[in-house]
Amino acid sequence: MKFLSAIILLTVAVAMADRDEDAWNFYKFQFGKSHSPQEDAIRKQNFLARDRVIEKHNRENKEWQMAHNKFSDMSDEEKQSILGAKPTVRRERSVASDSHPVMDRQLPASIDYRTDKCMQPVKDQGNCGSCWAFATIVPIEFNACKKNGTAIAFSEQMLVDCDTYDGGCNGGMYTNAWKYISEKGGVMKSSAYAYTSGTTGLAGTSCKYSSTAVAAKVTAFGWTMPYPNATVSMNYLQSDGPLPSAIKILSSIYNYASGVYSDPACIVADEYDVDHAIVIVGYGTTTATSTTPATPYWIVRNSWGTGWGQSGYFLIKRGVNMCNIESWTAYVRVA
Repeated sequence: MKFLSAIILLTVAVAMADRDEDAWNFYKFQFGKSHSPQEDAIRKQNFLARDRVIEKHNRENKEWQMAHNKFSDMSDEEKQSILGAKPTVRRERSVASDSHPVMDRQLPASIDYRTDKCMQPVKDQGNCGSCWAFATIVPIEFNACKKNGTAIAFSEQMLVDCDTYDGGCNGGMYTNAWKYISEKGGVMKSSAYAYTSGTTGLAGTSCKYSSTAVAAKVTAFGWTMPYPNATVSMNYLQSDGPLPSAIKILSSIYNYASGVYSDPACIVADEYDVDHAIVIVGYGTTTATSTTPATPYWIVRNSWGTGWGQSGYFLIKRGVNMCNIESWTAYVRVA
């Protein structure tokens, strides 16, 4: 009997090992991963640990789902290196505006700028903590298009290389970048200053700014007030377009695939506990079912490429300041 049990256990172990090897090889093929033999063993362990987490989460959580992506074989240190939001002193304004949304008007049930003709395709920050630069540029692109009628992509690389208020690939903040742009005289077109950053990039060391390629100027910017307040942010979203914000990134979000993201560990008490810049581009509410209630959500644009999340976007629970998303919303106006 003991011998039979040992045979069964050995058979199961072999089957699991074969399954793990097949899953690892398919993952590498699917995401174009290629490693040296020594690195492959480490990456495989990272992947298998993540595979167990994803399987367990999807079995137990019905509100949102996980899936494998480019992050699945990365170490925690690698994933943290691309987080670049560096909060500034709260409510500092460099360019003030006397014009604010009317807060008592009727808001639409939903807003979704993802398919708006003025929304540029999702971009990928790569191995650089430059999320702040992408969050800076998105609302400028959108609002300049709304004002001038022409969709133009603007340069994140100009900010990574030139903005001395921020730290290039070492992080920064969109309000600092808007201050820099307003003082510099405008932001360049991406066609004249394309994004190239990888693991390097230190502001001020390789700036190629040229005023001849400037296509938009910042005229005003500020924080949404009061905060955190979902209704206030919804009003600004309607009147001023996409709103950058900063959030706390937990390990759970790297493999987000669908649904409305939430994590009890992401209800944080410290408003400065944020490390990644994103852009809110809409809001809505899920339809209630027999097993799940209706859930208010934000539609959020990320800068991790179209292969992440829902073609580069994700939904996150609205109205509870999930991951501090409602504490750091800001708006910008352009000419």
